Amino acid sequence: MTTGKFHNPEKFGYPGGGLFEFKSIQIRMPFAYAKNERGLILITNGFIKKKDKTPKEEIARAWRIYEEDRAQTKVAIITKTKP
Repeated sequence: MTTGKFHNPEKFGYPGGGLFEFKSIQIRMPFAYAKNERGLILITNGFIKKKDKTPKEEIARAWRIYEEDRAQTKVAIITKTKP
């Protein structure tokens, strides 16, 4: 997958498994790049991060929301490997 380089690591993160995240202080919004849909990203949810690492529950929630969306829209993400 070629997504380019994040130029500002304070604003973008990679918690893993094909999910990325927008960051703003403690607010996080996990997202994934859509497959075969140039320029489309799928933002799953938003949450307030209270610890250093992204909580596993929030990553699992993002995957659950993604699966629900995929069942309705048939849009797949580029890489998906669950943690």
